[in-house]
Amino acid sequence: MEPRSVGERSAGSDHHRKILDVSCLVGPHAHIALERLAAEALTKQEFATALKYADRRIRVSPPPAAHCFVLRAEAAWRLGLSEAALSDLARAILVDPYDVGANRRILAWAADERRLAAAAQLIGREGNPAILRAAIAELRRAGGRHWAACSVFDNHVTGWIAWTNALFVEVSLATEDGTLTSILEPNPFHALASADVQATTFLVRRPPSTTAQIVTLRCGEDVVQVRRVAPNLTSTMNLRAARDPSIGIGPNVDLPTVIVPVYADAQATIECFESLDKARRPQGTGKDAFQVLAIDDASPEVELQRHMSELATAGKIRLLVNPVNLGFVGAINRALNEIQRGDVVLLNSDTLVPPGFVGRLANVAYSAPNIGTVTPLSNNGDIFSFPTPNDVNPMPRYDEIVAIDRVASAANAGKAIDVASGIGFCVFITRACLDSVGELSDNFDRGYLEDVDLCLRARTNGFRNVCAPSVYVGHHGSKSFQEEKRGLVLRNLGILDQRFPNYREECRAFEMADPLRPARAALERALPWPAEPSVLVLASERTCSAVTDARIRHLHLHSERTVLLSRDHNLLHLRAADGGLPQTTRLRLDTEANLANAGDILRRLSPTRVEILEPNPPPRLIELILSLDVPIDRWLISESIGEIGSLPSGTTPLFVPSKMAEAYAQSRWPDRKIVRHDWPTCLLTLPPISANDKSLVIVPSTPTLASMRMTETLADRLWGREPSLPIVIAGATCGDDRLMSRPNIFVTGAIAADELGDVLRPHNPGWILTDFEQPVFGHPLVETARQATRPVAYRDWSGGRLKPRKGDLAISAIVNAAALADLVIDWTTRP
Repeated sequence: MEPRSVGERSAGSDHHRKILDVSCLVGPHAHIALERLAAEALTKQEFATALKYADRRIRVSPPPAAHCFVLRAEAAWRLGLSEAALSDLARAILVDPYDVGANRRILAWAADERRLAAAAQLIGREGNPAILRAAIAELRRAGGRHWAACSVFDNHVTGWIAWTNALFVEVSLATEDGTLTSILEPNPFHALASADVQATTFLVRRPPSTTAQIVTLRCGEDVVQVRRVAPNLTSTMNLRAARDPSIGIGPNVDLPTVIVPVYADAQATIECFESLDKARRPQGTGKDAFQVLAIDDASPEVELQRHMSELATAGKIRLLVNPVNLGFVGAINRALNEIQRGDVVLLNSDTLVPPGFVGRLANVAYSAPNIGTVTPLSNNGDIFSFPTPNDVNPMPRYDEIVAIDRVASAANAGKAIDVASGIGFCVFITRACLDSVGELSDNFDRGYLEDVDLCLRARTNGFRNVCAPSVYVGHHGSKSFQEEKRGLVLRNLGILDQRFPNYREECRAFEMADPLRPARAALERALPWPAEPSVLVLASERTCSAVTDARIRHLHLHSERTVLLSRDHNLLHLRAADGGLPQTTRLRLDTEANLANAGDILRRLSPTRVEILEPNPPPRLIELILSLDVPIDRWLISESIGEIGSLPSGTTPLFVPSKMAEAYAQSRWPDRKIVRHDWPTCLLTLPPISANDKSLVIVPSTPTLASMRMTETLADRLWGREPSLPIVIAGATCGDDRLMSRPNIFVTGAIAADELGDVLRPHNPGWILTDFEQPVFGHPLVETARQATRPVAYRDWSGGRLKPRKGDLAISAIVNAAALADLVIDWTTRP
């Protein structure tokens, strides 16, 4: 497909529509209006317009759903931007692997293995026979022989099945009273039938049941699909009255049972059971501290089946074998029905556990009479993750897990921190809590949030969910479902929202308050830190975060380990850029004793030098840095740099990241040694400019009130002289709604420097204005915009020392906002 001109059927007509519809682009429902306008523009084949609206939608709140990326992908594809379109479809699949719109387009547009994955996702979700036939053809080329989809209702299960060759095809429904089986005949008139493919529909009646039922589709000896379906009658069999939390309880005389569902990944699972065997007997007791119940959930791996059987024969585990795969919920619930007494631990098979973990979880569980569930820390446990929460930290080796756990047991001994819910990678559940809430719910898709639902039901019944930061468990994570995880989580979140509508908001509040931070910090301080030398980068809230992030990326490119020292008044927050230690340590700077302690801790980082990006650090912090006795690089990042004489001028040169910064420094401190190290700049590629409907692009450095007011002044004056010339603000502002309410302003939303060219593409930029507020040197967006193949206007911080490019506008640093606006307008309206 030949790329269309980015201005085709877009900017002019869109400009007039924006004047009429501007009110819908501000306020709490602006994201809905952006999606609607993008869809309307696609319908009218105004693809550049659709691209700009879809692009802004993706950059604003709430977080974009998969269909938002599909909208932008469709617009990009129609403009001939095939790589950008496929990239957006990949992002849509990350948000929701099941999204039909994204998978349809991947099947049609991609030319590699992504087509196969899309075809597999469309089976069972697509209703268009033509697309289904294309998906089946793709799967046939990969060796597939049968395909099926089914929908479950209270009274029946219905669907279709297609196959290439089979002696018989059947559908069966297993209930508590037996199994109902139907033999299916091919229907030559079915929409999916062809000369090579047979197909038919089916419908199976469901008898009323208070337990889950199993639907199985077979083609000959092959099982095409097994699906566990939720009961169609409300069950109260396993739900008991909530226990009065004021009644004291003691540890159960029955051994706790660790329940481990097993399906795939033989290596990780075998290592998990090896760690359980080591943890079973606390040193010196000679007695088992817990029993293990494993459920082989119809594992397809022969090695894993054999290993589990050997463990059971040796008496190391009890083993249940499911003849068909029941999924996580079915496997766990079968195990729970086997265990009528004692506490339980739900444990993923891709974990590694330390010695004594069950006993210590139990100690926390029985430290208060109303604790129902206990979850440990982990490298990969969402809010329970260490050292970085809500992140997948690297999986340690077994010996490292044992070492971290040993330190945690001392650093956080006796602590129980309340959380909204536990997470099932490893969660201890008391018998009283389990008797109160019953088994896991059958209403969730396999593998995610059933554990959260159980914990929230427990809390409703008067039990507390807590974290035991004195226990640390390793967790690989997502071994079973991998790329499916996101889609499963999103789908199950919808179910959880119906039951507990305030849960997501509670999670956001928890993350902001971060009550686990002191426990993580205590563990972090007690652990050994990497011996690798580090560069310490000092910044504060007055340091532009984009500049700080850019500098850390540059150091990473040079293989230098970096630790950010982020100052907030009299606190230093330490964060290693590589995700290692430290992450949550905070150092106080308010007393001499605390300063001395801070110096000792900073020396643990083996600093090779300190880079000061903060414009004006306090004198006591400068003294602390000097006491480290390492080289100091003082960077000129902004105009508000303090008295640089606080550092020895003979040994501390002033480093600058660009020619403009160098010229500015030379004009302000002519006697100071200035050292220029140019920072890397992203390439900015813009399409050929269209003569009509050009826009003035503003690339701000920081989203400040002063920047917004200057933009408003420019917009007002431009509207009076040239109302047909739109302004596009490429980046973040501190008042999107306020600016978007003006008839000649469009705000893209926050962008990264390497996205600038793609974001500007549909706006047909004719001129670029940047670096017009206060000087911020080294800003990646500003430096990228400066080298655009367009005329660029900017304040000349060099005082005339640097000659502008032909066509550029170098504006005096001392002119006011009104004068700057007039100069820019004159520049854009020159013949």
